[in-house]
Amino acid sequence: MNLRFYLCLLSLATAPLAHAGLEFEKPTQSTVVRISDTEIGTKFAFKVTGSKPVKIVDIRTFCSCVKAQTMDGKMEYQPGETGIIDTAFEVGSFEGELKKEVVVSTNDAAHPETNLVLQISIPGLFEIAPSQLVWMVGETPATKTVRIKVLGEDPVAVTGAVSSRDSMKTAIREITAGKEYEISLTPAATDTKVLGLVRVETNSKFPRYQKRLVFFNITDKKPPVPGGAAPAAPPAQAPPVPSITPSVK
Repeated sequence: MNLRFYLCLLSLATAPLAHAGLEFEKPTQSTVVRISDTEIGTKFAFKVTGSKPVKIVDIRTFCSCVKAQTMDGKMEYQPGETGIIDTAFEVGSFEGELKKEVVVSTNDAAHPETNLVLQISIPGLFEIAPSQLVWMVGETPATKTVRIKVLGEDPVAVTGAVSSRDSMKTAIREITAGKEYEISLTPAATDTKVLGLVRVETNSKFPRYQKRLVFFNITDKKPPVPGGAAPAAPPAQAPPVPSITPSVK
């Protein structure tokens, strides 16, 4: 075989195939939400690699709190062209560390999907402990309390505590004005199971911090003993526990 012809065949066999794809600069991005934020935007920049156009066929999010689209409204990009996937996260009542994903699907058979990741840190304005109060059925209907501390420098007052159950009375005690409060819950009786919540109202200037929930439960199920054996199963003849759904108007 002619050496030149052989080298030509070898170069064709080893040459990269024409391909297309989206290459994102930073497919994972982190952001810290400010207390005043109600929505945050994140931009994911990309470039078309390869020698063929790329068509974006779908941009999926998995939470109604996240919206995503191309910044310029285009869905097809030429080789070497750049673009941006623009996302918006609605903070709502979320707090803590969150991870939200956006999946960008294209007509690139070699790499049809790219996962974009939003890592979001949302500060809390209150420290509430405990977040739930529990009484056992038949125990003395004693008053139990929840402590609320305001984090940060600006004072926030607790202005109300509304129970979802008339049988659960609430009271507010100011410990330090604008900084620390105690909410007392007192059941009228503990002879039946009850599940409910207390809506804690504040005068925060930020709407998403104006309400918080504290849960309460009168139950016949003993909590598990830390490090101990699991609680025994109820007898077979025990009646089913009714489902109780709390509601606050």
